[in-house]
Amino acid sequence: MITIRFLTMAFICNCFLTNYALANTAMAQSAFGDPVEQSGGPSSDLVAVEEDVSGGAIPVGSTAQVIVRFRNESGRPIEFRNVNLYPSSTISANITINECSTEPLTSGAECAMIIAIKGLQPGNWRTEMLIRHTGRSRLVTARINGSVDAASDDVNIINDVEVTPSPIEFGTLQASRPIIRSVTIRNVTADTIDISDVYIDAPMQSGYDLRSDCKSLNSGQACIASILWSPSIEGPSSGFLVIEHSGASAVANIPISGEFSPGQAEQASIFPDSLPGRGVLVSSETEVNFGTGINSQSAITISLVNVGDAGITLENITLAGSENGLKLLSNGCSDGLVLEPTGACPLTIAWAPTKSGSVIDDVRIVHDGARGILVLPVRGTADQAISVDSKPIIVTGGQQIVDGISTSFEPGSSQPSGLPTSGTPPVLDGYIVTSHSKKHAIIRGPVGSRIVADGKTTLIGGFEWKVDITDIGVRLTSGVNIVILVFDRSLSTPVSSTTPAGGET
Repeated sequence: MITIRFLTMAFICNCFLTNYALANTAMAQSAFGDPVEQSGGPSSDLVAVEEDVSGGAIPVGSTAQVIVRFRNESGRPIEFRNVNLYPSSTISANITINECSTEPLTSGAECAMIIAIKGLQPGNWRTEMLIRHTGRSRLVTARINGSVDAASDDVNIINDVEVTPSPIEFGTLQASRPIIRSVTIRNVTADTIDISDVYIDAPMQSGYDLRSDCKSLNSGQACIASILWSPSIEGPSSGFLVIEHSGASAVANIPISGEFSPGQAEQASIFPDSLPGRGVLVSSETEVNFGTGINSQSAITISLVNVGDAGITLENITLAGSENGLKLLSNGCSDGLVLEPTGACPLTIAWAPTKSGSVIDDVRIVHDGARGILVLPVRGTADQAISVDSKPIIVTGGQQIVDGISTSFEPGSSQPSGLPTSGTPPVLDGYIVTSHSKKHAIIRGPVGSRIVADGKTTLIGGFEWKVDITDIGVRLTSGVNIVILVFDRSLSTPVSSTTPAGGET
């Protein structure tokens, strides 16, 4: 007997230890779990405060606002994802205010949505709400129900088509560009509706234009109509979008309004804004300014750059004025030149003042890019006029160049080594004739003056030049390079004495 009791007590103790170990193991395994799940209570989540909300009676054609509330009964914040409405055919339903989706709903808090219910046909109505969220259940539903009252016994349908937005408001237009609004025309009846005409009833000066292809709409089907507003006069404008159809009401009209209040015009900048698919011509300088105190021939070179994304053709480059000594050189930007995107060309403007004082002129560049023309002001002030009669005539490399015009020339000998094959020989830059006679002349350059004799040779810049005294000046020849220094007759003074017989100066 004693042995049986001992075994019984041992069995009870062993069971107690086993259950205690299993309980501790389960607690250890769930120590990092959700406290709500460990509580063992019923699962709670996002719920509708009222699962069935009464919307009451709504007259046909009227709209009622119904509030639906939701509460977070979980222990963590919940975010609203999608909110879907499933109304019956007797109404249309839209969410006008949704406070639940602005921020996560904290534990124990409530939020509200306002649903606009519009009565379309008499009878009972019902709207189901299906909401997706981040809570444990992922879905929550609510329903709104009520009735639509008929306006009279002989009218069953008041609104056959629904136009959104209504009214159509263009607001205040300040720019000179037209604006467009799209409206949705929807069949809210259970029958097919044929649309016979859609037009705008407004004064011609209002500037409204309609584009629509709405013909026939099945139940619930919609189409788009676009209204373009191009106002021609300042001030408010108004009108109506009229829809003629085969429904019971036969016609629907929606007010249209807008106001044109143009702003003050601003001064145009010298360079236009970039436009897609167009070239944009800009200059390295916004003004060609020679400065003041000009007493010799001067030249300024600027760069014309295409900063657009399409090629530009320079159609015409001219000066606005004349008889002021300005000249455009042709060894750079010229008529017919095409500038690809990021391409550039040099434009050189030379000035030999014909009189003292200021010059006010412009360079006009016509092209096929944005805006189509670029105008650059040319400014400068000269102290004295520069005689063009003393300009040298350059014949180099078989080409005679006078005022930028080249003519063919047959050189008599080969060019010595070291001289350039084209352009002005740099060793003669700045040389002029200060005194001139039949056999002798005095030429002055950067290193001083020297006397040259007809038929003799002289060394200038390390090169030999054959000297020929002509009636107009001094002709210097070195290989294929020929330069004629023209004597300015205004430098000579009348001589009253006569030359002795048989003598030559």
